[in-house]
Amino acid sequence: MAMHAESDPIRSRLDLQPAGSPELWPSIEWFASDDESIVLARNGRDPGHGVDAIGTGPATITTLLSVQRWQPRWIVSAGTAGGFNARGGHVGQVIVADGPVIHHDRRIPLPGFDQLARGGHPSADLRDVATRLGFVSGPCSTGDSLDAPPADIEAMAAHGTLAKDMEAAAVAGVADRLGVRFTACKVITDIVDGEIATAEEFRANLATASAVLADAVPALLADLPA
Repeated sequence: MAMHAESDPIRSRLDLQPAGSPELWPSIEWFASDDESIVLARNGRDPGHGVDAIGTGPATITTLLSVQRWQPRWIVSAGTAGGFNARGGHVGQVIVADGPVIHHDRRIPLPGFDQLARGGHPSADLRDVATRLGFVSGPCSTGDSLDAPPADIEAMAAHGTLAKDMEAAAVAGVADRLGVRFTACKVITDIVDGEIATAEEFRANLATASAVLADAVPALLADLPA
């Protein structure tokens, strides 16, 4: 996870206790259940700027070092995301990743490099689980900017993106490379194609969406295949 506001309610709900940090990157934070069956890995705060270390770079490092330490059976990229009126999105909606997770803001128009930039790493088929829990399953995509210029909007429309976030594709890429099953669980904070400015709507709905996430993530974890 990336943000304190998103992760603290889950820590409290699951009673996760501090479980150290990697020596190589001590700003990363680990929190674990008593039996260590659940570990929450958080990017922590950027030491140079003092804010949550959001985005694909920190997510990649956190995921890689966390897999090395904890050897998980599943990786869940949990957090908030933008949704789309055009595809039935609304604030508070829970999205579980379905299909490949892409980078919608990476463009390298050279043979082979174009596919490398896009990514498209797989997510587990949890459509039945999502339906059982009352969640929506669908495509997720990732970018390192909060806004969405026209080229990004076009890429997300082509992908059918339901959840636009800033970490999932990076986490999925590490999971794919290391052979760990992956999914994403995202709660919508803002509507990308709506009338309210993204930053304003995100700030207004972050606490509410994070409370929804604190219910959704434990329910999803409890229903994951062994």
